[in-house]
Formats: sequence, structure tokens, C-alpha cells
Amino acid sequence: MGYGDEIMVTGEARRRQEAGDPRPVAVLDRHGTPRRHPLWAGNPRIATPEAVARGLDVQTIVNGPGCRPYIDYGRTTATCWAYTNWRATPGELYDIERRKPQDYVIVEPHIKAKASPNKDWGWERWQALVGRLDLDWVQLGPPSTRLLDGVRHIETATFLAACRALTGARAAVLPEGGPHHAAAALGVPAVVIFGAMTSPANTGYDLHVNLYEPADGTSPCGMRVPCGHCARAMARIEPETVASHLEQLL
Repeated sequence: MGYGDEIMVTGEARRRQEAGDPRPVAVLDRHGTPRRHPLWAGNPRIATPEAVARGLDVQTIVNGPGCRPYIDYGRTTATCWAYTNWRATPGELYDIERRKPQDYVIVEPHIKAKASPNKDWGWERWQALVGRLDLDWVQLGPPSTRLLDGVRHIETATFLAACRALTGARAAVLPEGGPHHAAAALGVPAVVIFGAMTSPANTGYDLHVNLYEPADGTSPCGMRVPCGHCARAMARIEPETVASHLEQLL
């Protein structure tokens, strides 16, 4: 859990205000203490801890490490997440300089180091996708990033720099995770490869094409360790299918 979770916080704050309560939102940790995050910089919907301490009239949400609203902690184990019925709302990123719209398509074959391995679509499938369509494919990341053949590299040293590059994209193909939450917040069309580990009913967005292969027809698997079911689900998402969905977005 990381940047994507903090973008989802901004979506929850947005949903609260758009539901009719205009007061700023104080984000509390699991101990009830107001918290902050760099991705919330410039966000007028979120009250800073200092403003809360001064007595600003706020509404509150509880959302942070150990208290994410989409996780059912009572049923979660060391090897498997369990989920609630909570649904993400597209978030907002204010403190990002925007690029002029360009014609490139971002592809992200990597998942973050501590993510479930079941979110990994597989390098060969990503490479096959890039080979199917003649596009200005772009990968983001620091100089050491492993690159697919046939892509152009835009160096981004930080997540915020990657978000800025994302603002110029025509579309993106992404794994479920921080970049897809950023794409939703920035209004970037995307094909998002969920597989079976996590459900778009929790962390997906209607503006994206969400490719989901649930365990029993409806439920996400949630496994945090390598899972044969999840591997088979990813294998059912073929590069040809992803390419077709992407062409429709373009």
C-alpha cells in the first residue's frame, strides 16, 4: 500500500464534499490523529493537522496505514487480503505541473516491490502487447528502469514526476496500483490489468477498461503470495485482448 492509497484518500474527500457537506475533510489515522501526505498538497478539500488543531470546523474520515476502508482487517490473514464493499472514487492531484497533450501511450510492466506477485501480468505479455500496435509507446521510471523493446523512456525520478508525464499521455496500459489511481485522478484513459487478486468493484474506475478474472465469477482472490489461480487468471488476459481495448480508447 502506498501512493495509490493516498490518491484514493483524495477521492474519498471529494465524494464527501460532493455528497453535500462542504466542510474540509480531516483525514485521521487508526488512532484518531489527523495526518498529511505530500500527494494532498494544494488540495482544498483536505484539512491540514495544523488547521484541525486551530479548531477549524471539519468532517472526518479514517483512512491510513492499518485502516484502509476497502480492507476487512478482521478476515485478512498474513497471506490473503479480505475486502469490504467500499468503492474508490476518482481522486484529485493538485500540485502537479501539467504537460501539453501529446500522442504517446504509457505502458507500465512493473509492479512495486512489495506488491502481491499476483498483480504481475508477465514480461512476455507486456512485450507482446507493445509488438502488436505501432504506437509511440513510453515507459516511465529512473535511469535504471528495465525497458521493454520498442518503447521510449521518459526518465521520472519520483512518483510526482511520473504523474506529470502521465498528464501528457493519450492513454495508458497499467497494472492495478498507484499509476492507475493517478491516471483516474488525471482523467487519462487506461486499460487496467486487474487479474484476479483485486477487484475493480473496490479499486477500479468507470472511466477505465478494467480486465478482471475473478476466482469464482465474482470474488477477488486476495492472495498476497504466489497463487496458481491468479497465474491462470492473468494467462486468460491475452495481449490481443488488451490491444483491442486500447485501440477502442484511442
